[in-house]
Amino acid sequence: ASIARYFPALQGAAEPAAALLQEVALRTARLMAQWQAVGFCHGVMNTDNMSLLGLTIDYGPFGFLDGFDPGHICNHSDDQGRYAYARQPGVAFWNLHALAQALLPVVDGPPAAASELLLAALEPYKSEYAGAMLGALRAKLGLRSAHDADQALIDDWLQLMAADRADFTIAFRRLATFDSRPGADNAPI
Repeated sequence: ASIARYFPALQGAAEPAAALLQEVALRTARLMAQWQAVGFCHGVMNTDNMSLLGLTIDYGPFGFLDGFDPGHICNHSDDQGRYAYARQPGVAFWNLHALAQALLPVVDGPPAAASELLLAALEPYKSEYAGAMLGALRAKLGLRSAHDADQALIDDWLQLMAADRADFTIAFRRLATFDSRPGADNAPI
C-alpha cells in the first residue's frame, strides 16, 4: 500500500520491497545530512520515529547545538548517548536495517538471497549521506566549487569548532563576514 500511495514509480520494479528500501534509505540519508548540517538533535530516534518519506517526526526532546560538541545529548534520559548528535546518521542506518528485517517476508526467494538483496538496497545510504553532508557543509562554508581538499577543510573546521565549543550556528554565520582583501582584519572570525 505504501508503494502504491507514496512511491508509484516503484510499482514496476523487479523487487518492489528492495526498491522501496533503497528509496527510503536515500531519503533518510539526505534527511540526516540536513539535520547534521544545521546542528539538529532529534533525541529519540527509535524505529517508530522514522518515516518512509524521509521526514522528521515525533521530535520528543529535540534541540539544536549551541556550543559544538559532537557528543551532545539533548535527551536527558539517554544515559548512554545512543542518540547523540554525532551518532544520528549511524542510528538512522541501524533503523533502516530494522526496516529491511521487517521487509524480509515480502521478498521472493530464499531468505539468504532476500537478505542479501535488501542489504544491497541499503548500501547507497552511505555514499548518499556523505555526498549530501559534504554538499551542505560546502554551501555553509561558501565553497563555490568542489575540490578534493574540501573534506579535509571541513573536518579541520569542525575539529576547531569542537575544541573551542564554538556556537554551531554563529560560527558559520560569522564566516559570512570574512574579508578576503589583503590586510583585512578578520580577527573576530
